[in-house]
Amino acid sequence: MCRMLAVLTKDNFDDEIYADFLQLAKYGNVKPYRSEGHNDGWGVAGFLGSTPVVFYKSEKGILNAEEIYFYFRTAVRKAILSKSHFTIVHFRKASTGSVKLENTHPFVHNGWIFCHNGTVLEKDKLVVNRNFCHGETDSEMLFNFLVENIATTINFVPKLINCIKYLKTKIKHTSYTFFLANNEFFIVYREYSNKFAENGDSPLWNKDYYTMYYVKTNSRIVFCSQPIDKSRWIKMKNSHLIVINKNLDIVFNKII
Repeated sequence: MCRMLAVLTKDNFDDEIYADFLQLAKYGNVKPYRSEGHNDGWGVAGFLGSTPVVFYKSEKGILNAEEIYFYFRTAVRKAILSKSHFTIVHFRKASTGSVKLENTHPFVHNGWIFCHNGTVLEKDKLVVNRNFCHGETDSEMLFNFLVENIATTINFVPKLINCIKYLKTKIKHTSYTFFLANNEFFIVYREYSNKFAENGDSPLWNKDYYTMYYVKTNSRIVFCSQPIDKSRWIKMKNSHLIVINKNLDIVFNKII
């Protein structure tokens, strides 16, 4: 479980949106009967030229003053100075896997960046090369599953759709809401299950927690788990897939 932010831009490298997002570490939506906060590790990743990089990530809680005032701000500054056209930020609330650096999002592999909000309840059904998984999370396994199936395909969208349909119908989960990006394309998918939940939870809670919103201007597109300012945020529907190129053209936008 987590709160996620993605900033897609060609020339608007303002840092205010990251400061606004920071409030979700403490006050972001949580499921009923859960403690407040998403404070089980955090990370910032993006692109240095065409290379995906983790600007910084930590297993420490982002609400720690040193994490906020030095490491988080430094990571954001690195992303801005690098003129990263896709930047992804993740605040974790651990569900699967202990709180340690190897389990902290975002993940980088084979030219792609990934972060995920949800739990794959049957992660052992994900057929992946575990040699590329450095931690123990279902999210990293999901990442590797997606990349192994689409990375060598130039027109990857049809293959991605097939992967998602397989995941939705064959593997129990709470949500497959994720960001996935390479140098050329940014992918966002919002999905939640109406049937399955973690132990002690109700599937009815998934709809209001596994959310994704976006706001688009001439200079950037921002995606976030929930609105963080007074802009006119648009809520993505269940099973909504959007693919955007680095010129900020929306090349795919459908419910699948």
